[in-house]
Amino acid sequence: MGTIAGAQNILAGLKNSGIDLIASVPDINMLQLLNLLYEDKDIAHVPVGREEEGIGVCTGAHLAGKFPAMLMQNGGLLNSANGLTTTALQFGIPVVLMIYYAGDIGDNAFHMVGLVTEPVLQGLGIKYIVMRDPAKVQQDIAGAVTLANSSKRPVALLLTRAVL
Repeated sequence: MGTIAGAQNILAGLKNSGIDLIASVPDINMLQLLNLLYEDKDIAHVPVGREEEGIGVCTGAHLAGKFPAMLMQNGGLLNSANGLTTTALQFGIPVVLMIYYAGDIGDNAFHMVGLVTEPVLQGLGIKYIVMRDPAKVQQDIAGAVTLANSSKRPVALLLTRAVL
């Protein structure tokens, strides 16, 4: 479920980097971060039912002048591959994908999803960082935002238990 300190660190990184809209799906592993987003007044939070829907919300937000992020689990990344390919990648939409890395080394659940996460991102041509060091969270988020803006493409941040 993560810690309050981890969630606060991530939220500070998002705000400091200019993210002003986050679409999300419910996920127990990111509960603390989701709770902070519901309470925060600086970042618009748009809960969605499916990850692919969130990619559409983020696309619309970008076209309206916002800088969006999508918060999901790596199983949701697989669900959103069509939206990413036919919209965000095809039309050059910079969005930061904040993905809980289920099945990562040391995680005892969803090992198959963990096994395919990085190859799927590579196959889609989406650059990513595996976030393992809480001290580098804000730097990693800032780097992802810079790259997404300059490349006009989605960039992924894989959130491990260590940073949550």
